[in-house]
Formats: sequence, structure tokens, C-alpha cells
Amino acid sequence: MPVDHVPAPTDLTFARTAHEERHLMETVEVPVVTVSATFKEEVEKEFGEHPMEETPDVTFSRAHYSMANAIVVAAGAMRKSFWMIDPTNYVSAAAWPKVLFTEEMGRIIARNPLLKELKDMMDTRVRNQLPLTAAIREPLSYVTGRVARPIISLHYEAGNILVENGKTVLQVVTDPHVRPQYVTNADSPHMSYAVFDEKTKAELLELAYILGHKLDESRVTVVGCPVDPRLEAIAKRRSTTAFRDRPLRLAVTTGGLGTNKGEIEELLHHLAPSIKNGHVAVAAYAGVHDDFLHMFTKFAREHDISRGHEDNVHAPFRIFKGTDIVDANELLLKHVFPWADGFVTKPSGDMAYEAVAAGCFLLTLTPWGPWEENIRAHFEEAGVSIRARGRDIVPQITALSYIPVKEKKSWVELAMERAKIAAPHLARGAENIVRLQQKMAKTLR
Repeated sequence: MPVDHVPAPTDLTFARTAHEERHLMETVEVPVVTVSATFKEEVEKEFGEHPMEETPDVTFSRAHYSMANAIVVAAGAMRKSFWMIDPTNYVSAAAWPKVLFTEEMGRIIARNPLLKELKDMMDTRVRNQLPLTAAIREPLSYVTGRVARPIISLHYEAGNILVENGKTVLQVVTDPHVRPQYVTNADSPHMSYAVFDEKTKAELLELAYILGHKLDESRVTVVGCPVDPRLEAIAKRRSTTAFRDRPLRLAVTTGGLGTNKGEIEELLHHLAPSIKNGHVAVAAYAGVHDDFLHMFTKFAREHDISRGHEDNVHAPFRIFKGTDIVDANELLLKHVFPWADGFVTKPSGDMAYEAVAAGCFLLTLTPWGPWEENIRAHFEEAGVSIRARGRDIVPQITALSYIPVKEKKSWVELAMERAKIAAPHLARGAENIVRLQQKMAKTLR
């Protein structure tokens, strides 16, 4: 097939780069698309193009980035050529206010419980009317315009646009929960799905039928959760007993939108005495959020807790904040997952699955929605997760760490043992998705 040189729309940011990525996406074996965040500095380093307009980076979701990245890591390990794009990087200056509005609305809701209740009531209507869809349509359509292989999509907005453009799509359902937007194009034979488990598969088929779509079960495959395959090696090195002779290591984390801020602040306040007396050490993960960095810094100052350098694994308190979603994700993989015994986190499709895949236990904060309630229930049933008790967090941690509950072992030790057993299975999700995409590609030849 001859390579054409259709120029990129002139109003796109990184127009020349978009043209180059258009050709990359059509030539690789594993093309991946997500809608998660911008990482313009990374794009500039890769292709050398400096954007004409100065627009700030935005983050909608760490999960949609980390899962997409997990797939490209798996593809590389399988010696398949790959490329991943997020069309948000290319949105024109004229359309940029739509992107900023979407991010700002998400951040405000994430920090305000009353607004979250309103959001829950209006969720489907709001999601169907987000201006982000209109903003990414043109760059996504251009960069994927010549792709003939199945495209792995990590966001339903991208998947729906791609199918409407006539592309073959493997849509990853990124939680054990099905939103109506996933089945918008379920009638199309070009749309297939990868889901975490059998329960989600049944839910997807049920919702498609209820909403009047024809979706054969052969187009829905259970693959597991796409977590970074590198976590399996971290789990193998995990000691399930080291915490007996040193401070218990807790990673206290937020998500892509900066959720659970008030809950995290209160929990840290109650943990302060344990951090100071050496019973607990904390890695505070701010994601890409300046207000979390300020909160963590203020906490350390007010409680006279020394803030250690990122590389100091013996420090009682460290803060991790990325410059963009790529940097933030790598900070977790380099510094936090290998170090922590357990994660204090909302039970999300990224952090919760990744923590368990790294051999850690979970102390869960308030779920953000029904999908996270499903995740919490799943890991509680697996015996690796328990709900954080807020103001009683200190006696709770003491009990979980020292009170024998089975075979003279504490809950913490048992939970980490169970997580290590589960880790190899969890780490296969991304590889399973690549194998499924390659199987689909063979049917198109």
C-alpha cells in the first residue's frame, strides 16, 4: 500500500508530529489509543517539534494512561512493534477551552462531596455531553486515518469515534463496571471488547440487550486487568515479613483527578504520631496535583516531620509528584510500588489492581462510584483489602500488623502472601489484550 502524505490539519497543536504519528500508527503491529492526559513535553522531546501555542498539561485519568502504557510494555516484551497516542495532545488552541473545562469540572467535583452527589445523579447525561469528545475528534481521526489493523482503545470516547470512522476496535472496559457509553456502537461488527472478568462480560451483554443493541458474546473476551507487567518482578521480591522489624510502609495515594483529598488529609493527621515515633513510614503520592503537594508539605511542616528525598527508602515521610502523567506514573513504578507494604487508596481500576499485582495489601478510602465499589468488594473477598477506619487508623494498623488471625500470622502478612500469589495472574492482563488484538488482526488479512 503506498504511503500518502496528507498534511495534518493546520490548526492542530504539534501538526508535524501528528503527521509523523499518523504514519507510525499505520505501520506498527499494536496501535493503542487512550484519552487520559497530555504530556506535551514528552512529545516535544520525542519529535523535536515546539508547539506554537503554550497550553498547560491536563490530566483526566491516570488509569487510562497507566493501562495503555501497560499494554505497550507488554507488546514490547512480546517483541511486537507498538505505538500509543492520546489525541488530547493535538487539540487546537481554539478547542483547548473545551479540554480545560472538562478537566476543571472533574477536579472540582473530585474535591467536593456535594457536587459529587450531583454528578452521580447526572452521570450519564453529563458524560454524553462533555465537550472533550468534539475537541479530540479531529486529531484522533487524522492520526489514525490510515490504520488498517485493530486499534486497542482504552477509552470509550476514542473507541466510539474510531468505529464511527470505520476502524476495527478492541475496546478495553477499564473497570469491572459497564457504562452505557461502552455499548453505543455495540451493533458494529468492527467493535470487540476486552473485560476484566466473567461478571463484567455478563453485565456488558445484558446492558447491550437492554439498550437495544445486538452484541454476540464472541466479541467479548475476558482478559483480566491491564496492569504493568513490570509489577510481577516487584511482587516476586516482596518480603511479607520485613515489616516486623521496621516501620510499616504505607503509600497514601490519590488518583488522576485528585480524589479523596479531605479524607487523605484527615487520615494523615491521625497517622502523624505513628510517623514521628517510627511505627509507620509514608510515601505520599500527589499525582500531578499542586494542591496535594501543598497539603503534604504543610502536613509535614505542621507536625514537625522531616521530608526525605525521593531516593531515601528509610525516610519516615516522602512526597512524590510528577510534572506530567508520564513522569507521575514512572515515579510510582520506580519508587513507590517496590517500597510499600500497603497502599491507602480509593479502590480504583489502576491503583488497586497495580498495588495487589506488586504484592501489596490495600487499605481503601471511600469509593468514587459503583465501579470502585465492585473493585473493593472483589479485593475484600480475595483477602487482600480492608477499609481504612479514618480516625481509628492507628489502632487499626496495629491490630492488622500484630494480632494473629490465622496460623499465627497477622492480617498484613496474610494479605501480602495472597497478593503475591495473585500477582502473576494479574500481570498477564496486558499480554492477554495484545494476544487478542493480534488474533483479531489475522482475521482482517
